[in-house]
Amino acid sequence: MAQVPSPTPAEEAANDELRAAPRYALMLRAGKLIAPTGEFLCILRDASETGVKAKLFHDLPAGDGFELELGNGERYPVEAVWQREGHAGFRFAEGPIDIQALVDERGNFPRRQIRLKVNPALDVLVHAGGLARAGRLVDLSLNGVAIECDPPLALRQLVRVEADGLGRLFGRVRWRRGAAHGVILQETFRLDQLAALVARLQLGAPGSAKAGVVGANPLPR
Repeated sequence: MAQVPSPTPAEEAANDELRAAPRYALMLRAGKLIAPTGEFLCILRDASETGVKAKLFHDLPAGDGFELELGNGERYPVEAVWQREGHAGFRFAEGPIDIQALVDERGNFPRRQIRLKVNPALDVLVHAGGLARAGRLVDLSLNGVAIECDPPLALRQLVRVEADGLGRLFGRVRWRRGAAHGVILQETFRLDQLAALVARLQLGAPGSAKAGVVGANPLPR
């Protein structure tokens, strides 16, 4: 896990500058923290034109070169300044931003649910139509997953996706492009469940929530 060292006097001065900038509360605004080791869910709590505070569900991943992505697809290169008590502070690496655009999530694309790539993709078993086939879990969101498997599944087909560390996910195929399939889950994740699951899959981070167990009933036939 990344360790943010104690600030130097110059960094303390930069922190004072971050704190001095007018801040906007962003209550429960979901964001994606992109790190060299993968993509992770975070909750933006407040922001200014120079930096942002985010709630994390694990220690900062190792490495440098973080990016923060919003629901509209806009990305901001950021540098970690501090972390404590489940939160982290980041400085916008390219200087002050248009804070109103961040608050309003203005951008070139409409706002959508955060999707988190799994790095590396997770080997899974895909059960459908009484058969099991090997597949890979590519990404997750609060209400769906993307998987790759062959032969292709039928649209609207009921499926069960399972693997060690994932549990069982029940859903229905919504779209298909070659071997890639989008599955809408029967039961959605909570934010903390999804964050804990993604961290556990990519970092081995412990999570108290049973994030991988979605749905308790067997797959209908």
